[in-house]
Amino acid sequence: EPTLFDEASLALIASGGAGKDGKVYSVKPVPVYGPESVTNGDFATDSDWTKGAGVTISGEKCQCLNTTPYNYALSQIIQLTVNKTYLVSYEILDYVSGEIRVRLGSNMGTTRSSNGVYQEKIVAQNTDFILQTVASSFTGSIDNVSVKEVLSGDGDFTFSRGSNLSATRVGPTGLI
Repeated sequence: EPTLFDEASLALIASGGAGKDGKVYSVKPVPVYGPESVTNGDFATDSDWTKGAGVTISGEKCQCLNTTPYNYALSQIIQLTVNKTYLVSYEILDYVSGEIRVRLGSNMGTTRSSNGVYQEKIVAQNTDFILQTVASSFTGSIDNVSVKEVLSGDGDFTFSRGSNLSATRVGPTGLI
C-alpha cells in the first residue's frame, strides 16, 4: 500500500498535526466570528427588544406565555450584512409547550420545542433578528441570545469520523 510520501507531489509532515503514521487526515478549520450583534442578549434589563403579545423580560430572561402562533414573539433590528452567514445561538428554558424558531429577515432556522442550547448558521436577508412562534403558541423562556457573523474558517463541509481511517471524501467537483 503506497504511503503519502510515495504518491505526493508536495510533502506534508504528518506529525505536524494533520496526520499520523505517514497518513494525512482531514482537519476542519476553526471558525472565526465577528463581534456580537445583539444588544442585551442576556436580558439583564427590559430594554432593546420589541416584545409581542404574551412576552415579558424579567429575571434576566425573556418569558413567553401563550404567544400568538406565526407571530413575532421577540425582535430586534441589528447591524447585519445581507447575504452574509451568521452564527445564531440561544437557550430555551422552562419549556412548557409550543414551537419557536429564529429568523434573520425571511431566512428561518430550525423549529424548536424543548429546553436546550441551540446554534445554527443562517444567511441574513435583512437586519431583523426575530424569534417567531410557529404552529402553536409558545410558553417557555429564552436566554443568552447571540448573533455573530461567520468571518472565516467555516469550511465547506461537516464530518464525523468513525473507525474507518482509510475513507476518502469526494467533493462536488469530483476531486478527492
